[in-house]
Amino acid sequence: MIYQEGFNTDGEAANPQRYTTIGRDIYTVDRLKAEVDPATQQLGPVYWAHNVDVPNSFVGVPGPTPARRAMLAWDSTITAAAVSPQLQSVLTATFNWLLNNKANAKVVVLPNMAAAQYFADLLTAAGHTVSDFDPSVAVTNFDLAVYAPGGDSSQVASAKVPVLTFSAADHDDLLVSTTAGTATFEAGPVTIVTGSHPAAGGQSGSFTGVTGSFTWQLLGDILPNGAITIANFTQTNLPSVQNLTNLDAMVAGTKQSNKFTNAVQAFDFSDGTPGDWSIDNPNPGGITGSFAIGVDDGGRLRIDKNQNGIGPEDNVIVQDAVGTHAPYFGDVTFTSAGTYDFEVASFSAGGGGDIELSVSLQSGGNDRSAITSGTWELLGQTTGAVSLQGNITVISYEPTGAPVLVSFPMLVLLNGPNDTPAGSVFGGGPFTGFEGTGFFAGSGMNKWPLPAEGYRSLTLPPLNVSGKTNLKLTVALAATFLDFETSDYLDVWIDPDGSGPVDFTQLIHFTAPSGSDKFFDDRSTRPGSPTRLGLNFRDITYDIPAGATQLVIQFRALTTWWNEIAAFDNVRVTQGVAVQPGLTAISSTGNTVTVGWPAGAAGFVLESTPTLGPTANWTIAAGSPNPIPGAGSINASAAGGGSQFYRLRK
Repeated sequence: MIYQEGFNTDGEAANPQRYTTIGRDIYTVDRLKAEVDPATQQLGPVYWAHNVDVPNSFVGVPGPTPARRAMLAWDSTITAAAVSPQLQSVLTATFNWLLNNKANAKVVVLPNMAAAQYFADLLTAAGHTVSDFDPSVAVTNFDLAVYAPGGDSSQVASAKVPVLTFSAADHDDLLVSTTAGTATFEAGPVTIVTGSHPAAGGQSGSFTGVTGSFTWQLLGDILPNGAITIANFTQTNLPSVQNLTNLDAMVAGTKQSNKFTNAVQAFDFSDGTPGDWSIDNPNPGGITGSFAIGVDDGGRLRIDKNQNGIGPEDNVIVQDAVGTHAPYFGDVTFTSAGTYDFEVASFSAGGGGDIELSVSLQSGGNDRSAITSGTWELLGQTTGAVSLQGNITVISYEPTGAPVLVSFPMLVLLNGPNDTPAGSVFGGGPFTGFEGTGFFAGSGMNKWPLPAEGYRSLTLPPLNVSGKTNLKLTVALAATFLDFETSDYLDVWIDPDGSGPVDFTQLIHFTAPSGSDKFFDDRSTRPGSPTRLGLNFRDITYDIPAGATQLVIQFRALTTWWNEIAAFDNVRVTQGVAVQPGLTAISSTGNTVTVGWPAGAAGFVLESTPTLGPTANWTIAAGSPNPIPGAGSINASAAGGGSQFYRLRK
């Protein structure tokens, strides 16, 4: 260990200072209204501060549900004629459950009744009084709120009033699930999952729910703990490609497809204009390099640097997720001049898709300029400095086979605070697992005036590492996973010789992987094995580039909403190769798997994930101590089948 900062006391107030900050402050909701924005929609404090200074709150999102909540997959244009009697009885029973069977209730619809006309009519017919939302009348003056697309989420997210919502884009702001999208299809049968619940209205089995094709506001794929699924429904999907694994399976012949082969002279499958991307600038802090791909949805660039055949070890850029068109960058260092084979793969999960490969002419890579700036050339364009050894062979695959039935949750409930068990909001609870008593955190950091730099920062003092080799930076990080965008980030920048801001280079970049993924991970700076952040702090370790002398470490962050919280703790600089304890036993007896660890694992945590690679989601293994006090083991059930991977992490 060469250096450690634990943030257990205020290092900026210490003498000498242990760190300095730019843009540090705390704004409560009342202060925001008084000094910045009287109409602010923030429901909690915003800050760049030491955690113990955040007033009347823990760093995190308050956990209990304010009142009962119901999430529904729906479309505002659905009329009574399209709804079956069985489904109508379920919806009527759901409103009765939300209202605790109160008669003659007052109901408000956000933004207005026209956005949820079917429900307004259903509730009126049941004897309730239904009104359009009026900003001058608090939602708490009503007995029930119905929230449709176009509503103001700040009016109901923390309101102690039962809410039914069917606005996919606002699920995260309403703290009921991850954000979701819409899909247009004719729904298959509705299947009751929890028929014993009062909201099921006595229905059971499967039945037709809605006839006709509609654009459904779907539910998020991650729900709060304790969520109660009342009903699912199905969509019939044609075969598709959702990730690079699907694409590789078609190439290998293990996924049914049609294959087409052709050749092109310029690698631009976007709009036919060389070098003209739909996004010309990388995101702030995005990884840069001498090669770039622009893809919708995902893609991969491999270059045979060792000239021994193309394989996974040749990955330069990997973007393995569904999302809108975006640029991704990577650097390649060639050992000598020569001719190198390359392979570009991309997939479109539906709708429009594109792929474009460009090469930077800037010496040394690290090109952050716009693709149209003059330093980039489309691979294969007919003029310029970049040329090909022959045409590009293009092989395309079209997935074929039988249609696939996909099940979606249609109606999900969250208990209220007085139910048994009490309900929990999505992403609720304090940050946990930090070292000692303190850490540093930020939320809603654009909600009060930003410094000139455009972000908030914390800088550690220069650290003399002259002559030291094999240096590593380890830091514990945590973040909520509610509403992050690709413009939000938590970064670590380093100045290897302490000579000034112009020498700072980005080492670590956490951001939302896409507009539809609301969590933070570092796939842009660690594409092979990214870490996904959650409420429990977890260590990440990066190599510090060789040759550092007076090392300066700086944290930079920017988030844009009160529940978009990122935090860091326990910064360590070490030298040498860390010795990682291994698992001592993984054995099975029947449907029970035993996972053990040695005494040297004290202070570590045991984590598990059902998948590896970019989609891995490492979480604390059920039943394991946190942290591990010494040698021990857990028993896990294997009755459900599938894979489960385990690791020790400190």
